[in-house]
Formats: sequence, C-alpha cells, structure tokens
Amino acid sequence: MHYCESCTSPHTPEHLLYLYHTHLRSLPWGQLHPDTQLMEQLFNVERGSPKSCFLFLGEVLCQVNWVSVLSDHLQAPPPLPTYPTLEDAGAQESHTMLVYLLYMLVFLAKEEHILSQPDSPLLSLLVQSSSLPWQQVDLSSFQGVLGYVGAHYAPSLLLSEDPALQLLLTSLRRAAGLQPLPQEVPHREDTLKASALVCWSVRSLAALEQGGGGVGLAALEAQLEALLESVVTFNPPEAGLEQRHMAFCRLFGDALALLNGVGVSTGEALAARVIAWLDRKGRGFPILPLLTACSRCLASVRHMTRIMEACITAYFNHAGEESVGWGPVLASLQVPELTVDDFLSESQSGGSFLTLYAFILQRLNSEYTAANERRTLGLINTWTNQVFPSGPADEAKLFLWWHKALSLSAEHLTPQAGPAEGSGVVLGLSRLQTRLLQLGEERLNSGLLGAIGLGKRSPVSNRFRVVVRSLGAFMSVQMPSESELRLQPGSDLQLSEKAQQMLAVLEAMPSNKQYAELEDAVNKAVRFIRYPGHCLGDGPRLLALLANLLYPDLRYLHAIR
Repeated sequence: MHYCESCTSPHTPEHLLYLYHTHLRSLPWGQLHPDTQLMEQLFNVERGSPKSCFLFLGEVLCQVNWVSVLSDHLQAPPPLPTYPTLEDAGAQESHTMLVYLLYMLVFLAKEEHILSQPDSPLLSLLVQSSSLPWQQVDLSSFQGVLGYVGAHYAPSLLLSEDPALQLLLTSLRRAAGLQPLPQEVPHREDTLKASALVCWSVRSLAALEQGGGGVGLAALEAQLEALLESVVTFNPPEAGLEQRHMAFCRLFGDALALLNGVGVSTGEALAARVIAWLDRKGRGFPILPLLTACSRCLASVRHMTRIMEACITAYFNHAGEESVGWGPVLASLQVPELTVDDFLSESQSGGSFLTLYAFILQRLNSEYTAANERRTLGLINTWTNQVFPSGPADEAKLFLWWHKALSLSAEHLTPQAGPAEGSGVVLGLSRLQTRLLQLGEERLNSGLLGAIGLGKRSPVSNRFRVVVRSLGAFMSVQMPSESELRLQPGSDLQLSEKAQQMLAVLEAMPSNKQYAELEDAVNKAVRFIRYPGHCLGDGPRLLALLANLLYPDLRYLHAIR
C-alpha cells in the first residue's frame, strides 16, 4: 500500500522508479495476502500511473498464491439478509476479490514484458487459476471485464494460439458458465453471462471477416461450431422446461447471428456447416431450441428454412427407438409473420418439405373449420405441383403432405357435403393424381428434350416410383371420373380403361430388373388396390402400407403409419 500511495505518481522520474523496482523485487511477495483495498490500488495504477509501475505491481501480484487467498470462500456468496453477518461479509469480499483477480488477468495478459520473462509468473498464475470458481462472477462484473477486453484486445484474440491468451479465454468461458468445472453449481445469471460472451465472440469474428483481418473460412467455421458446442454443453440455471428451452434458444440465436454479420458467400458456407453439424451431432442435445432460434435471429430466409429443415430432420433421425411425434416440433417452430410468403416460397424451392408439413399442421390447428381445411387442401395441391424432390433424401417427406390431403379429402367427400364443396375437393384429387403420374416417370419431362421423352433421368428412387404409381393407380380405380367416386366399399370393381392401363404398368414393374427387389411391395400394393372392400377413403391406408414396406426407418413417417 505504501508503494501504491507514495511511489506511483505520474510525475515520479523513471530512474527513481527503476531503483525502487530493482530493490523491491527481492522481497518475498509470495507471502503477500492481498485485500480489496490493494486490488483497488491496482485499478488506480493501471489508469493513472507510469506503465512501469503497473508492470511492477502486476509482477508482484502474479507471485501471490491466489488459490490460498480465495480458499476460505470458494462457494458462491449467499444472498445478503437484512442484517448481514460477518460470514456473509467475508464471502462477499471473497467474491469481490475473485472479480478483481479476473480483471487483473485481463489487464496483464496483453503485456508481453511480463509474459516473456523466464518462468513467467503470469503464465503460472493463469494455469493455477483454472481451478478457481470463475462461474461465481456476477453479470455486471463480467460485462465490465468483456468491455475491457473488447476495448483493449484485437478481435483476433479468439484465434490466438498463444498459451496465455488461450488460458485467459478459458477463464472467461468458465466465468460465463460455458466451460464449467465438474459438479460446479450454475450461477443464477449464467444464461445472461453466456449470452454476453457469445455475442462478443460473434462481433469479433464478424469484424475479422468484414475487415479483411486474415481470417479464413475454415477458421470461421471452426469457431462457429465451437460456439454451438459450448451452447450444447451449457447447463442453464433455469429450472422449468420452457425457461430452459428459451435459455438455449437465446444462446443459439446469439451464435447464429454470425451468419447475419458476414458476407453472402461466407454466410452460405457457414449455414452449410451448421447443417452438416446437425446431421452428425447425434442424440442428447437441445435441437428444438435451435429450431426456435432460427426464426428469431436469422436475417436470411434462405438460411432460416434450410437450418429449420435440418433441425426437424435431426430431431427425428436422432430420436432413438422411442416414438416421437410432431407436437414438440409444432410448439418450437415459429414462422416469421412479416415474411411468411417468402418463407413458404423459399421452403418450396429449397426442399424444406418437413418444415412445410409442420406449417400445414399449425395452420390446421389454428382454425378447426371446413373452410380452413379446404384452403389447406388447395395449398397442398399447389405445392405438390410446384416442387420436385431433389433425390432420395427428400422424396418421402412428400408422403406426409399427401397423407394429410387424402385424409382431409375423405372427410369432405361425404353424402352430407354440398356439390360446390365436393367438386373443389374432387378437382384437387384429380390434379394430385395427374401430378403423381408425372412424378412416377422414369425421365423428367421438362424442357425440349423432356417433351420428346429424352429428358434427364429422374433423381427419385425406384421405391418412390413404386409409391407414386401405386397411389396413382389406386386413385384411378376409386375415381373413374370426376362425377363418379367410390366413397363406399362394394362387392366388385368396375375398372375404367385408364385404371386398367395404370394397374398393368404397376404389375409389370417387377419384370424390369431395376424393380425386381421391390416385387413384394408391388404385389401387396396391387392386392390392396384390387380389393373391392376398399374405397377412396382408404387412400391413407395404402400410403401407410407402402411407407412401412419401403421406408421403415424414417421416423418422421411415424405420423402416418
């Protein structure tokens, strides 16, 4: 204290300071037991004294056994009662000392003079401090520390391979609750502290990318994935399921904001990295909060729909053997109200068919009326005519749409339905049947070559063609014409010429060697279609049968099985 009060004046000649420091370094500073007053002096010296005074005091304090200094109060300070006890005051002082120590490390970690010394005491202190309970630092103090870091360190701090800076970042992450010690109790402000650190990280990375700071795409991708992983392992202090969901949602949103702050091409690459990360992540992490975060933080509707689709896919793919339903997805998915048309259009063009199915269910749940169901039917038919699966990964998602369309159509095609309502539903089914015929073709019929039968080979799988041709044949049997529908089962079937042709094509498929392995599914579909005890309302059952036979591993199809 005497040194701080008497020898650190800005007007003290540098040669005198050199003499002071040379002689004072020989004292046994390791026995020093700092208190809050001494640490406050460090702040004063850092702000208003010669740099050599600050460096000397930093060297001295690095030699202190801080684990011993803080060992009496390593637990979080309890809430102060109306009349604080001596024990409470001691715990409060220990917390203050912990905050001061974190500030001190941040002050000194940028000083090469101290770090470059042989057996640097600062590096030793950074290693020792890894066992300190940084998580107990309060939000206000942590925000102050981050503010200092943002003002005095370059954004490239995150990418530094320097051991001292890596240790400093570890301490900051632990203070934020993103890298806690084993069995450490969460701090009540951990979610807000973690959010502050993730936001600072994102700002730093965006500044590096936009400022041409030499950061490569691979480094950005690795940093984004590290942020997502840190959120996954985070343990929110909130107790309720909804509160924990929103805590994860906030942190995922903070991390995904990086996609908004970088260039277009970089944003595309980062979105692809998030999707790949979701695909391989596996079970046991909060997927649904990430789904909610997409619509809240992503500025690009394209990024939003693609990552949403990946979230829903991962939710079902990694659900294990237990039965999972669409309820949690519907509760977590939020369609942006201001850009709903762009959202739906981008979902169609980007193949986000599960996302659109969730939108269909949300729409039906929002209004239980026949008019809303008919509007939804029209929407499904419009989408079906506008989309084409990009390959086997997307194709089975359309079964969910068609199952819902067939179910709703059967409910509206009753003897009680009026002619106007019924005719609209029948027209929709006719269009669906026509589209199924197109989707079942071996080659694409678009373009000039497609018009003459020489288009590119369709990207869909053989089993998908079995499904759409079976469904199309079933509809041709049950709908001989728009004015003649089989709404009730009968004792025999009167097949139209068109129905006979479509059944013949379906029955002949196993004779082609590329469909030979699908013979069992084709035969069962044909028996189902030819059975006179089935009527138009059994279309969803046929679709469920084929899904079970040909796509048994897709858990998102459990809703129609």
